[in-house]
Amino acid sequence: MLTRCGCPVKFCVKLDTKTGMWWVQDFIDRHNHDLAASDATPFLRSHCFINEAQKLEISTKRASGIRNCQIRDYDARCSGGYQNRGYQEKNLYNFSVADEQSRKLEHDADSVLKYFHERKNADPDFFFKYDTKDGCLNRLFWADGQSVVDYAYFGDVVIFDSTYQLNRYNMIVVPFIGCNHHRSTVIFACGIVSGENDETYRWLLEAFLEATFQKRPESVITDGDLAMGKAIKSLLKGTTHRLCSWHMERNAKKYIHDETVRAKFHELVYVCSVEEFEEKWKDFEKEVSGGSPSRQWLQMIYELKESWAAAFLNKKKMLLGMTSSQRSESLNADLHNYINGRMSLCMAVQQFERCLTHKRTKEAEFDCIAFQKEPVLQTLFPDLEESAARSYTPNVFHNVRDELEKVVGLVVDEILNSSMASKYMVSRKEKAKSQYIVCCSSIQDDVDKISCTCAKLECEKIPCRHIFAVLIHMKATCIPRCCICDRWTKHVKSAFPSDREGGTFNVSDHCQRFHELNKAVIPYHYEVAKSTENYLKLMESIEQQKRQYEHVHDKKLAENSVVKQDVKEDVKSLPRIGNPKPVVTKGAPKKNKKRYERIKSATESKRKNKCGRCGQRGHNRQTCQLLTQDCAAEPSPVFEPTVNLTEP
Repeated sequence: MLTRCGCPVKFCVKLDTKTGMWWVQDFIDRHNHDLAASDATPFLRSHCFINEAQKLEISTKRASGIRNCQIRDYDARCSGGYQNRGYQEKNLYNFSVADEQSRKLEHDADSVLKYFHERKNADPDFFFKYDTKDGCLNRLFWADGQSVVDYAYFGDVVIFDSTYQLNRYNMIVVPFIGCNHHRSTVIFACGIVSGENDETYRWLLEAFLEATFQKRPESVITDGDLAMGKAIKSLLKGTTHRLCSWHMERNAKKYIHDETVRAKFHELVYVCSVEEFEEKWKDFEKEVSGGSPSRQWLQMIYELKESWAAAFLNKKKMLLGMTSSQRSESLNADLHNYINGRMSLCMAVQQFERCLTHKRTKEAEFDCIAFQKEPVLQTLFPDLEESAARSYTPNVFHNVRDELEKVVGLVVDEILNSSMASKYMVSRKEKAKSQYIVCCSSIQDDVDKISCTCAKLECEKIPCRHIFAVLIHMKATCIPRCCICDRWTKHVKSAFPSDREGGTFNVSDHCQRFHELNKAVIPYHYEVAKSTENYLKLMESIEQQKRQYEHVHDKKLAENSVVKQDVKEDVKSLPRIGNPKPVVTKGAPKKNKKRYERIKSATESKRKNKCGRCGQRGHNRQTCQLLTQDCAAEPSPVFEPTVNLTEP
């Protein structure tokens, strides 16, 4: 719409060079249009703009995940109403789009590498590696110093999975995650790649081993991706590879349609004896009906039985009680709250570190609970329970206490006793056939080594109920040191202070000074605002300071000068790399829509919709005969340009 109307209003002021005084040369106050009301003034074009300080505040809030509508309402409330805010909704959204587009330049890959170089300067232990293809970024891997330290403590079991649709190039995000001493998810590293073949996963694992000083995990849990399995088999020799039990159950549902037979497969997953597994597998294979796909799948999973059957996995290294990649799925859900498919690569990396910082903040909260609070003793064995509470973190302590509570009803029979070693047979009264052998060796009346045939201590690194029964039989007052794994204790990370923030809050010096000033004056302003007299004095002082610095204030700042938080390193000093090429990924499996549909016979015709007017099938309201009859019966209007059709 037009806004120029040639209004003659004028106010002309000139300077008399001889006297040095200003004087009004011309003044016309007659408008040729209606003036805007006071509450409509903020919507005039001359009054709608976002100053540099507001731009910085908006960018900071958006980087923290606050939506535009929330920023708009917050600023209106803080400024005393939308009329005092200085900008309108359209200005906010225009600036947000421009700010986001400025981060989606053609040098997106260069921006990521610049960001990593800056992280490397701030954190010497920061590791990153990248690979190019045809001059474009193809693979990217990074891990900060805190992630490397976490892996040194908790890298015995690693979950390795992929996530899709988290950036504008459709590149796959592959996080390496594990379980920390609070049984919560910890992130060791992350990779972003353009393919899902053997070569890609080999490159990721090589970069991961390089970042972690060639320390190999004891166990790895993945889904059924064959490319992942080949890479793990070739590079992580001696590492136990377990397939996710949830993916196994889903594939079984796809190839085995009989629920009774599928229930038998579920039993096979958790059979503990190898002989029993082989015997039940033969019976199970005979009952499976279906074509060649089902048979091929059966043959494939039987060849991979050592990666999913408990009968083979229980005898191997620990898995900490994890049987699926559920932690990875949970992390993927969290990442989708921070990252979306429209983000640039640089923004996606920064948002991933926001998620990483959130995980570490929760770890700090759990640390505070572990050191500042003590659990209430509940079992019949307070000495052992108190010993566990002093050593383990609260979440692990609950699991240990569950084992201690299950001691009631166990019977301990000593079958070997010598000066150096002892053997005990532990069983339950009502289940005499279920027997476990606990071997215990002592040095100077102190338990030096203990083990049980259930292998819970070896697999999950917590003592089982059978070991607790033997300790109670031996009248022990505390848990032996050989039963306590350091990875579950409160003080496991006490040797090195943790860096919870990483690079999430690294900003330019200008932004840092701006935030520090706000942090310093807000509590002072809060106290001054309690008194009207103090408020007026402070406002007068602020106005004087504003006039004092007004002559040095440069009003020709760049449009987004304070918003830019790029690294200090010169872009030209780094090699120029093209942006990644958008790729087509395997993606998550399509949801089976036919699962909710009834299978129709070959002779059954397609069901037709009913007409909303007459209730018959084969036509709709627009083609209904009743509508034609009604139109023919009504006389044509003379003066009305249109005909209003109503229901009969």
